[in-house]
Amino acid sequence: MIGFCVLALTCLGVTPGPGWSNPILVTDSANTHRRIQFINRDSQGRFHLVWAGYNDQHRIAYKMFLLDGTTIFPETMISRDINSVYLSRVIMGDSLFVFWRESSPIYYAIRSLENGSEITPATYLFTTSTLYPHIRSSPDSLGRLHVLFNRGGDVYYAVWIPAPGSGFITEYEWKVEGAHAGGVLLVDGNRVHVVVQDPVYHDYSYLQYDLEGNTVVPLTDFTEGDLNCSRYPELNLDSDGNLMIVEDVSESYILWKLDKYIGATLVDEKVIVSDVPPEMYISVSFILRHLPGTDEYYLSWTDSALDDQILYLLMDSDGNVLADWNIAYDYSDEDPEDVKAIDGVVDETGNLYIIYSQGETEPILGGYPTFGWFNHDSLGIEGESYTEPPGVSLRASHNPSCGSVQFFLEGADSMELRIFDITGRMVADLSLFEGSGYWNATGSSGERLPSGVYTVVEIREFRCALLFSESEVA
Repeated sequence: MIGFCVLALTCLGVTPGPGWSNPILVTDSANTHRRIQFINRDSQGRFHLVWAGYNDQHRIAYKMFLLDGTTIFPETMISRDINSVYLSRVIMGDSLFVFWRESSPIYYAIRSLENGSEITPATYLFTTSTLYPHIRSSPDSLGRLHVLFNRGGDVYYAVWIPAPGSGFITEYEWKVEGAHAGGVLLVDGNRVHVVVQDPVYHDYSYLQYDLEGNTVVPLTDFTEGDLNCSRYPELNLDSDGNLMIVEDVSESYILWKLDKYIGATLVDEKVIVSDVPPEMYISVSFILRHLPGTDEYYLSWTDSALDDQILYLLMDSDGNVLADWNIAYDYSDEDPEDVKAIDGVVDETGNLYIIYSQGETEPILGGYPTFGWFNHDSLGIEGESYTEPPGVSLRASHNPSCGSVQFFLEGADSMELRIFDITGRMVADLSLFEGSGYWNATGSSGERLPSGVYTVVEIREFRCALLFSESEVA
């Protein structure tokens, strides 16, 4: 009965924006002390949630649920029953890796995306004192994790090979000279994009490694002395694989875009939206999410001053606004409110799913992970990317497929295809000649790709979702 009462109080007075679902609470336990949560959507359309502050304590928890909030795997504590904070996570293959700090030591756990079961319980990782204890990580196509972490204020880069039940095997590791405090990274094909802070001015610098740790682009300051950069900007890729960096700087969300080969600046300090009270308040809590196979990106954020709204807009990879900012959820009719810590994911058709902490502050009822989603069709612009031209069609020989697939083109002789994984990362390209082409489930560098859902996109028009079965491709 307690859960029902909290749900009623939470939803009372909230106004969803056009195209947005009604928000629902998706946990029974509060996360008052540490309002951080992360969400992932798997190939079956189920949602995997990890959050800090489980049971209104400093604990880490996991849950799997459906779009309507139906529980598939019940919420369960995955940390040890001891003070645990500073949550971070990464998806690799069919596993969810969760990292947190337990006082000084760093721990991790692994959950299965297939059924939510425990692959690795809470396991000690290392004890090194960390100024900023988040593990920032990104998987490569070889089954390894590329990570950034801190020792004191120094930034370290390493490659880990997961060894479930016994930690990680460190393939290589070194200090990133000229970097301080935080830093983020993103692996794309054979490129490892890294953005770190300068130790003196605390602005941003960029460097790039290949998968074997060789420096491809040396450390380069691309922000030219801009101050007030935070530790963890949002990274994404445009349709050509160039790196996008979005950050809240000088009370605005700013975009930089860097060339994927040499790190040259393609877009410099493009203002996407500015903090202009009372119409707009931006915050450090925001996300940038790519719509697979398009040049469209959601930017969504919580307001910083009133703490009672979730906002969003749609932009292209150059920072041009395609659909101007609007309110996703408005809690201003509830007095007072407390909306924090947003995360989100986009599906293959362009719908945006978000999770955030929302709760009353008077009386103190705690904050709860709250789930909602946005229907991309409501924007009325989806046809620009997805409409098939008359008389031309593309189909796959088998879907789902095992190990390889042939594509057939009708109404045209040739076509250039790009293949994206479920995160929106381009993993391969393919040319069709004389009406057909063959893909053997390998990446651009010839590596075998893991099982899962892949989006096949014609460079200008077409898209389809392709599922490879786990038994024969993994």
